[in-house]
Amino acid sequence: MTWMLDYCLRLSRLARGLMSACLLGLSSLITLLSPGNAVAADLCNQTSFVIELATGWPVDGGVALEGWTRIRPGECANVATEVDLDGDTQIFYYAKTSSAYLGGVREWRGGIPLCVDESDFDLVANTRCDALGLASRDFIMREGDDRERTTLVEPTDFGSRADEAGLQRLLQSAGYRISSIDGYDGSQTRRAVAAFLEDAELATRPSDARLIDALESRALARNASSGLTVCNESGYDISAAYGHLVDDIWESRGWWRMHTGECARILGTRLETASQFFYAERIINESRQTITGGEQSFCYAPSRFLAEGRTNCSDRGYETANFRRIPEPVDGGVRVTLTGDDFGGTGQ
Repeated sequence: MTWMLDYCLRLSRLARGLMSACLLGLSSLITLLSPGNAVAADLCNQTSFVIELATGWPVDGGVALEGWTRIRPGECANVATEVDLDGDTQIFYYAKTSSAYLGGVREWRGGIPLCVDESDFDLVANTRCDALGLASRDFIMREGDDRERTTLVEPTDFGSRADEAGLQRLLQSAGYRISSIDGYDGSQTRRAVAAFLEDAELATRPSDARLIDALESRALARNASSGLTVCNESGYDISAAYGHLVDDIWESRGWWRMHTGECARILGTRLETASQFFYAERIINESRQTITGGEQSFCYAPSRFLAEGRTNCSDRGYETANFRRIPEPVDGGVRVTLTGDDFGGTGQ
């Protein structure tokens, strides 16, 4: 029997105008499709992003984990090939976007903490990631027939237009004029492709896959060091937010949660001056310690939020916190490392 189950996960919006959103101004959905009689697990990418996928499944001694599987927009990958879908072994997924994009890395994640490495990996591990020198990420769990196909989508369901939408988004991230990510091959997209081909000294247009690869390389070189990256060395989980000026309107967004030892690029736009602000809370059991040294008040909410304006926060259902100014950017980017001292000392 063939049937379908839709299940949605939200993804933090990290940059204004890149995607329609309801979560931080940007969210992503994960639609889980389960056709019958499948012989292997498929992960399909119907987003406008190049996706990097980590996969896991239970084995004797822990969880087998492998990554990163790169999946272009509009493509599918056969994953977890060692899992017999006639059995009851779960499959775990964690997905993130390539670092090439403006707005930073987006994630598709669930609630199962498992280990990953920064570079490609193939290992068996338990949940003691720190002891192995690995990072921890929260994976989605798939069971039963739901394992057969998992499709990543966005609020704008591009479907068969995902490859064209992916081309548009990479052109935009590489610095070419694209006003709308809609998945339709219009005159603006064709002009942008022609400009890229000329800049890259390519006489003819390559295949779509090769064009995506070339544009990703160009965007990575342009954007890899841009934006605001927050690293957590506080000994506990933290949640971070930022505030900045967008078209003469102050805007604040949160949260990005990081386990200790992890980093997250929470703002991906190129930074020219220290006119942005950030805020963080350290999570110790049921309590939260706020970052010290804040100098400008912004609106925020305990759950994920996007707030415009810095005044009348309580009247609009928000709380107020003092955000800290970022250091002076270097080559368009800033990296901030937070320790226990940033929250008033060691945790209790």
